[in-house]
Amino acid sequence: MKDKRIYGMFGPKIKAMRLEQGLKQRHLAELLGTDMPMYSKMELGARRVRRDQVPKLAELYKVDEKELMTLWLADGVYAALKEEDKKLRLDAIDLAKEYFSRK
Repeated sequence: MKDKRIYGMFGPKIKAMRLEQGLKQRHLAELLGTDMPMYSKMELGARRVRRDQVPKLAELYKVDEKELMTLWLADGVYAALKEEDKKLRLDAIDLAKEYFSRK
């Protein structure tokens, strides 16, 4: 069965943190200014958390914002490359790393 998730890492992470703290999806949705079905899709990886919501989540869960933002960015890379051939994905990541290391 094909994986229907668009985003693969960030959603499960925020779900795990929510469950650890015993919070309800409805409460998180309200704090992020969205509705519960949309928040549920975020946890499932079917919708992306907006960039401006990442600092709010970091503050709420009392986690390092930079670490959470890094995971959010990695999820974007995952979404962009997940359908590509494995070698092509890895080559693209290597090339991007090379480019960024020059800056």
